[in-house]
Amino acid sequence: MKKTVVILLLATIIVSFNTISNSWKEVSPEEINIAINKTITIMQPSDRMFLENAGTCHSCHHQDLSAITIFKAKEKGYPVNDTIFNETIESILATLKSRKATNAENDDPVAIVMSGAYSIWALAENKYPSNKIIDLQVKNLMQRQTKNGSWVSPNPRPPLEYYAITATALVIRAMKDYTPAALREQAIERTMKAVNWLSKEVPETNEEKAFQLLGLTWANADSKIINQVANKLIAAQQKDGGWSQLETLETDAYATGQSLHALYESGQLKSSDPVYQKGISFLLNNQKADGSWRIKSRSFAAVPFVETGFPVGGDQFISAAGSNWAMLALLHASK
Repeated sequence: MKKTVVILLLATIIVSFNTISNSWKEVSPEEINIAINKTITIMQPSDRMFLENAGTCHSCHHQDLSAITIFKAKEKGYPVNDTIFNETIESILATLKSRKATNAENDDPVAIVMSGAYSIWALAENKYPSNKIIDLQVKNLMQRQTKNGSWVSPNPRPPLEYYAITATALVIRAMKDYTPAALREQAIERTMKAVNWLSKEVPETNEEKAFQLLGLTWANADSKIINQVANKLIAAQQKDGGWSQLETLETDAYATGQSLHALYESGQLKSSDPVYQKGISFLLNNQKADGSWRIKSRSFAAVPFVETGFPVGGDQFISAAGSNWAMLALLHASK
């Protein structure tokens, strides 16, 4: 009798193990391609509608992140609307110019530090050539480094425009790609100071973990430190394959896409790695039929709501950002 029970128990364990293993099999390229095309189809019209309804404003969640994802989609041969894509790039350049980034006494630190740094990152990913406006924006960013080596955002809009780790990582990237020749030695010193601060910080949120990894990678920090940070991010993956923005929240596409991108960008994971494939499976399983991922907003209403046509009601801004992060992760795994 005891022998029979043991055999049945072992059989149950084996079946359960096989079920779990099979559920994480490598996702087919066709599934990924379909998901990416769906997201492009709703993202680009939403980007345009935001610009039409927001007046002179452009956004990190639509324009900056979309400039990155749509460019990478173009590079991989996905069909995109070039007119809308060009409007997105033009809006970024026009916004930098309109903010008078040349003025070091500009009294809008949110626009300079967070929005400005996001925009510079978007241009860098697009391999956009440097010009006077970009150079002066980077110079302005450099001057805003705090005594401890970080850059900060005073904007209460988590997760995009809130964390010092995010701001610091983005400015590191800006200096890496666009520092004027006359300021390169200063940029090296500021980057070293930023890396020293970034390496010692203990991130609490997933946004901070992902951007800590990105910032250290962009700064070419010690590989051992990068590996340690990456392992902590990998350890935060949940059983369903996704990541959550906070320990108290459920897994979502924003945190998952962001984590996968950071791990891929840092060279710590290939898209074929089981950890990455689990994340991709999560994203595909949670994508809506219309191509979006819905993320619940958790920021204060710091800016007026603008209708973008993104199919998630009042959570449009963060859902567009999350869908961009998800698409970015999928693009790394596409063939």
